[in-house]
Amino acid sequence: MKNFELFVNDIVSQWRSEKKILMESAGLSGSSNRENGDLAENYVLRKVEKLKPKYNGMKSTGSQTPSDIFAVARRNGYFHIMLIQVKSSTNKSGIYKLNENDKKVFDELAKFVKKQIGISEHLKNYRKSAILISTGYAGVYRNEKPVKHNLIESKGFKIFKRNTTNLDMEKINKIIALTHKL
Repeated sequence: MKNFELFVNDIVSQWRSEKKILMESAGLSGSSNRENGDLAENYVLRKVEKLKPKYNGMKSTGSQTPSDIFAVARRNGYFHIMLIQVKSSTNKSGIYKLNENDKKVFDELAKFVKKQIGISEHLKNYRKSAILISTGYAGVYRNEKPVKHNLIESKGFKIFKRNTTNLDMEKINKIIALTHKL
């Protein structure tokens, strides 16, 4: 999808200007919180970019939206935009899981992305295309010795549809759920 990166940068900027930042008190503690979060996001991004078909992914600048990772791929008859929230910890049982309020804010972002597709100059050539936007979660454990990341849990939450009347959604729902397993 041409101009996807420019589109995501606009989404992040607009979302941030409206002060819709996902707030949560959990996560890694200490001064290296941001650095450890970035490393976990890089790990998940590498996994996303290894998916077939090939996903073009990028991290949200400074985690300014509920989605840490934005990715897009051309699938059979539609584009799939994947929004992923990454949480990590050095304690396997301490990885934050999104609560219902977090998921509602995430849904707001997906609806916002869907709306912006229809008005963004960056994606004007895709306004009539079938596009699915899915939200999901990736929980990452960081083993300190040796330093290694492991995906502990990953799953999709919801799918938001645009121009999808001719698609077999029963089949596609399964494909997207599998895709979020990374």
